[in-house]
Amino acid sequence: MSSVTSYLRGFSIVQATMKKAFVLGGLLIISLLGSAGADEPVPLQLGAAPKSDGLFAPLLADPRELQFTLRVAFPEQAMTTAEVAIGHYYGIYRWAIPNGLGYTQVNIGGGIFPRFNFPNNRDLQVIDFYGNIPFDIRVDKWSGRFMFYHVSSHLGDDYIRVNNQIAEKNSWNSIRSIVSYDAAPSLRLYGGHTLNLLVHPSDQKHQAFQSGFELRSNVFDKSRAQAYWANDFQWWERTNWKTMFNSQLGIKSGPEAKYGRGISYFLEFTKGPEYYGQFFTHNETRLGVGAKFDID
Repeated sequence: MSSVTSYLRGFSIVQATMKKAFVLGGLLIISLLGSAGADEPVPLQLGAAPKSDGLFAPLLADPRELQFTLRVAFPEQAMTTAEVAIGHYYGIYRWAIPNGLGYTQVNIGGGIFPRFNFPNNRDLQVIDFYGNIPFDIRVDKWSGRFMFYHVSSHLGDDYIRVNNQIAEKNSWNSIRSIVSYDAAPSLRLYGGHTLNLLVHPSDQKHQAFQSGFELRSNVFDKSRAQAYWANDFQWWERTNWKTMFNSQLGIKSGPEAKYGRGISYFLEFTKGPEYYGQFFTHNETRLGVGAKFDID
């Protein structure tokens, strides 16, 4: 009993410290926005094997954006979890729109998102598999992604054994549309809609909406670092439109912080229905800390 009390006391201290860091970091981002200059045009490659995020940049705060990420999460009413994201897009082909209006390209991508019970037995609780085929377009400050994707969510063998549950797959075949607008060099806005075409179990509802914004500071440390604050909102019909909110505050470091390879170190706050397909009926409020690896 004393060990549980000690854990809860320690967890409260961690929560309070991380919340203060989150607020201070957000204020830092806002204070740096005034110095953010306009981006220089980036040459775009045409033809086969283009850079996958050259037209539509990854959504920084969407937990289901394909990514390479290690994360430790601290839920309010559960033990600490460790999460891994392993996924990436690969550019297939890029075309120029006639009359110099912009560009289009097709990509392919896939990823896995496992979660483990971290402090006790390291049991695998759940794992989600994603397969994505996005079609991207960019016209000046506007960009869009229109994507067919498949999700398959499975309980871990350890979770099934401990909880004596019957294993049942949750899966979705869906079409997703997102439109993004670069309102300023430091500010990006986006919104989108998802329609589930085929679902299992079949009684789930089919629609979802998404919106968000991203703030970036100017690059600093000789162009090797950039701070960002990204916020993602989702509303799914399957959970009666309850808000799923994820906010991520981080610093990316690398040879060219804004574009290309680098590592982002972040703090994160999440509230609402869970993103894992097996647990979407569960509500969760949590803090997280992690690192994201950009390999392009």
